[in-house]
Amino acid sequence: MEKKVTGNTEGLKKSMLDMLLSIYDDYDDSGCYCSQETLDKMCYVSLHSKREIAVYIDKRDKVTMVAIGDSTLVKTDYEPVKGMRLIHTHPSGSAILSSVDIESLNKSSICAIAAVSIKEDGKMNMMYCACLDNEHNPLIFGPYKTLTLTMAFMRLLKDSYAIKNDEPNMTEQKQERIIAVGLNSGYSKPLMEELASLISAAGGICVASFVQNKDEPDSAYYIGKGKITELLHACSQYQADAVVFDDELTYSQQSNIEAELNVKVLDRTSVILDIFAKRAFTIEGKLQVELAMLGYLYPRLTGKGQMLSRLGGGIGTRGPGESKLETDRRHIRRRMSYLKEQLDKVDKRRSLLRENKSRKSYFTFAIAGYTNAGKSTLLNTLTQSSVIVEDMLFATLDPSARSLKLKSNVSAMLIDTVGFISKLPVKLVEAFKSTLDEIRFADCILHVIDGSSKDANMQMNEVYSILKSIGAGHIPVIEVVNKMDKIESEKEPFLNMTSYPRAYISCLTNEGIESLLDLMDDAAKNKNVCLKLKVDYTNGKLLSFLYSNAKILSKTDTEDSIEMEIEIPAELVSRLDI
Repeated sequence: MEKKVTGNTEGLKKSMLDMLLSIYDDYDDSGCYCSQETLDKMCYVSLHSKREIAVYIDKRDKVTMVAIGDSTLVKTDYEPVKGMRLIHTHPSGSAILSSVDIESLNKSSICAIAAVSIKEDGKMNMMYCACLDNEHNPLIFGPYKTLTLTMAFMRLLKDSYAIKNDEPNMTEQKQERIIAVGLNSGYSKPLMEELASLISAAGGICVASFVQNKDEPDSAYYIGKGKITELLHACSQYQADAVVFDDELTYSQQSNIEAELNVKVLDRTSVILDIFAKRAFTIEGKLQVELAMLGYLYPRLTGKGQMLSRLGGGIGTRGPGESKLETDRRHIRRRMSYLKEQLDKVDKRRSLLRENKSRKSYFTFAIAGYTNAGKSTLLNTLTQSSVIVEDMLFATLDPSARSLKLKSNVSAMLIDTVGFISKLPVKLVEAFKSTLDEIRFADCILHVIDGSSKDANMQMNEVYSILKSIGAGHIPVIEVVNKMDKIESEKEPFLNMTSYPRAYISCLTNEGIESLLDLMDDAAKNKNVCLKLKVDYTNGKLLSFLYSNAKILSKTDTEDSIEMEIEIPAELVSRLDI
């Protein structure tokens, strides 16, 4: 085992560093919490350096790690093995175990924790110890004035070893513990709740939220250097594996914060990309996600922060599938160029499909809206299909298309699209251009709104802002207020009124579906008309025009003509010689 002192060793005298390293050679089988030599060395260095000293000891009473921090906290990425015990100093306070200490005992693999206060002569003043009982509640013992008094505690500790060893292996399928961080604004609460949902969708668990009262982000630390210290204590208290910020961080901000916290630092954009990487199943979806991921990472390839320590750099181990992401910028540029070429081909194929739909006179409805508003559920309800539906953010990534015959016999095409969200990453919008084109080229947009959400107005405004930014602001809209079954019947959802027609529905109970179909029918009838024609066999020009521009609903051959029922765009009716 390599002998080293981890943590904040900057400015530490060599003699003190050597003293800490010598702790690895200390051994004592007296049955006390640790050896007297180890305790004396810890207290001496802690008193003169004014820093916390922490020592991990295994069940065989061997020292496995020595760490040094600042005056109030030791930060380290060391992962103790089950059954270890921890002893640390409180150089500027009492030996009473803090809430951070108790939280460490509850959340980590250690079986016991001890804190020591120090006299002016560099010797131990008081010592408190804690372990867990059979119900996993902390038992605190002390104060002890000598190490000998800790022998009774050590006998109790054997039971604590058994308790810890009965726990499931924490390394198997462990959810990463995340702290969410944001700035205070008019919408800070819903945005922080949404960030927690994003973390959950990415496979992590949000253990705490941290909001700073600051109008503009700090250029170096986003929330300011002072608040970073508070966040450092929170990371220790909650045993956080990572911290996620609600805005996109610059490379310098990310590096500065990682250096202070010693945990993985992510931002909202990287979490969203992480979710998209998990949800992408089609070739097109994977290409789009990889392009967005590389576009995000490209300007950040100048350093060696934790975000590049493993592929993807997100929650868990998912990523877009690109190998050797740590290679030079030239390779990344080549890869991005290749992805853009492939997506251009996809875009051309989609254009041909749209042209074919237009030629067959399909009226296209694009189902758009905020994520988890019920877009896929609406598609299933209207078309009796079975598109995958889940109660989570971005359950739908790849678009789905289904046909529907409206009341007026007009053929419609419904296209389910990816959901929108606040602060949608620009790189994601650029990469998903071919998918978002399904909205831009639609005849009408079904804007699905979660009427049960207390943030419905904010979400509705966000969707219209995104539609405008992608060039779809001019397309006719039908507002579909979903989830009416979750709203009290005597109350109407508090939504700002707009100029668009609106239907209040519940996909679960089918409430309001007929009203929605009427609105869809009205929108489609303004574009397509159904006609019955009798065309002479000799009128080849008209027949050619009809086959190219109209959808043939029925056709009957007679002796001298063809009787046809067609569906054709209204603007082309004047060109028919009938």
